[in-house]
Amino acid sequence: MKVNEIFYSLQGEGVRAGEPSIFIRLQGCKTKFVCASIGVKCDTEFESGKEWSIDELAEYLKRFPCKNIVWTGGEPTDQITEGIIDSFKQRGYYQCIETSGLNPVPYGIDFITLSPKVAEHILERNFPNGVNEIKYIRHKGQEIPCTKIVAQYYLLSPHSSGFIIDADNLRHCIDLCLKNPPWRLSIQQHKLWDIL
Repeated sequence: MKVNEIFYSLQGEGVRAGEPSIFIRLQGCKTKFVCASIGVKCDTEFESGKEWSIDELAEYLKRFPCKNIVWTGGEPTDQITEGIIDSFKQRGYYQCIETSGLNPVPYGIDFITLSPKVAEHILERNFPNGVNEIKYIRHKGQEIPCTKIVAQYYLLSPHSSGFIIDADNLRHCIDLCLKNPPWRLSIQQHKLWDIL
């Protein structure tokens, strides 16, 4: 698989915020032009990356003191397979995935974070059994999402510029959550902590 970067940090957002995790950022994403068209800046630069075998990756991960993997990207479902997931599951890893919803998530993932970048009918087709958390980014003035996807947790995150969380967008998300339970606020806390 082609990996953009691997780093050990705290999960910075969602209901797992603060949890030590190994982030494996896979290169590439078929939705990158969709994100650009709606003003969403991706965390991944798409030009570099290194090919890793499963065994090479597993050996490299031994240097980290935890057993939580977060498959992210780009779009990790462009590369991740049931065989890859099963291989790391056999090695004792708890595996999370952060996906745009473009593709179904292979069987075996322990925790699915859906940050939709595709149409609702595609999400319904790809996630008929729901997800663990669904997270929407909101600007001031945008309404609460009308999603049919079943999730354990429904999250709103204020749009930010780089490491600066926009105060108006934050206030708007707070107001939306207060008026629309069970939606809850998810801030990209790693930006406040100044970590990856």
